[in-house]
Amino acid sequence: MFGFLLKFLSSCVSFQYPVYASYKALKSRDQDALVPWLVYWVVVSVVTAVETWFGFLFVWLPLYQFARFGFMLWLVMPHSQGANYVYYTYIEPAISSHEQEIETLVGTAQDKAKTGGLELLNTSIEYIKCIVVAMIIGDKNVDVKANDEGLQGIQSKLSAVSKLSLILRSM
Repeated sequence: MFGFLLKFLSSCVSFQYPVYASYKALKSRDQDALVPWLVYWVVVSVVTAVETWFGFLFVWLPLYQFARFGFMLWLVMPHSQGANYVYYTYIEPAISSHEQEIETLVGTAQDKAKTGGLELLNTSIEYIKCIVVAMIIGDKNVDVKANDEGLQGIQSKLSAVSKLSLILRSM
């Protein structure tokens, strides 16, 4: 029961109050109000990532939830400047020293995602075309699996149907 209450309080301190304060800062469009919350969210993102990767170890530490609650409280409180301390002491120097490698990695990942996404989109469009042609010609024995052999067989019928539709339109 007490663990549940501690997790609830930790959630309020870590997320609910900062979300509202960030909302207010965004609404005011005051740069000085936005920067501390942006720094806070970067730090919380790193903390969350570390907990995601190593959380299975942390649960075995005695009083971990108490320590986490205290740490999150220290991060969020304006007078302690905990998020600023963590960001400017650890996170910013680490990212800054590896910025070029990160930029290269992100650029490569974006290029691969675009290429893979376009290939997937084109294959999906061809697959849908093949299914529609199979439905139009009423061939229930047509294999519409997304492989080269199945697509080529349907695409030849698709080109025949396309030619037929062009002929019918010109009449």
